[in-house]
Amino acid sequence: MLQNGILQKRRCKPLDTLNQIRKRIDTYDRELIQLFEKRMEEVLQVLSFKKEHKMPIFQKEREEQVLKKAAENIQNPLFEAEAREFFEAIMRISRKLQAKLLFPYNIVLIGFMGAGKSAVGKELSLLLEMELIDIDAYIEREIQMTIADLFERYGEDYFRDREEEAVEKISKKKNCIISCGGGVVLREKNIANLKKSGKVIFLEAKAETIYSRIHDDTTRPLLKGHMTVEGIQKKLEQRESYYQRAADFVISTDHRTEKEIAQEIISLLCEGSFAVK
Repeated sequence: MLQNGILQKRRCKPLDTLNQIRKRIDTYDRELIQLFEKRMEEVLQVLSFKKEHKMPIFQKEREEQVLKKAAENIQNPLFEAEAREFFEAIMRISRKLQAKLLFPYNIVLIGFMGAGKSAVGKELSLLLEMELIDIDAYIEREIQMTIADLFERYGEDYFRDREEEAVEKISKKKNCIISCGGGVVLREKNIANLKKSGKVIFLEAKAETIYSRIHDDTTRPLLKGHMTVEGIQKKLEQRESYYQRAADFVISTDHRTEKEIAQEIISLLCEGSFAVK
């Protein structure tokens, strides 16, 4: 009996130790969430201050300072990489929170093919931690067919019907970056839906710029047999008035990087009250 009691105590000891460790972890977790909540509240205060004093909202140099301090403060080098990853996640969450408050609507990118909608959309999504939805890619996933094949098999009208359905569904989302196909403006219903919960940005580019970007692309059905500067210019002239009527803002993408364009979009959407650096 005595031996059984000793064995039972020996078996319990590791479990008791594990439970004690877990209790300490639970305590640390409670402290972490309390500190996290306080930190987010301070982030909101910083956002308010920056808006009031017309300061840049998203500052890459500030994020680097935070990461540098985290590396300096870590005592156990074993956790250095994880500490950086932890704070990088906090920075992303902070940007996402600020973007959600600044832009409680969709940012809609329109423009001719090759104007930079996809590339700028990706840059905005990274900077603002907002979901990026490419309407053409969405349609391709839904119908399990490329846009080029869809045009070839069913024609443009069929594609425009599928595009209209996709726009109507996607427009019901909020706080997203929506990259539209070049012809989305051809139907007024599309623009009406996109404007219900979004600000529309027309990315403008010259025919020469567009040609330099897409002249090797064989997946553009509307330019099949017309992949020339003159062919692109003709299409641009046909659609220019549609883009202009739909746009809340117009931004030129000629000779500019995706980052520069994304920064200007944020600045314009913030009504010029503060700039982006």
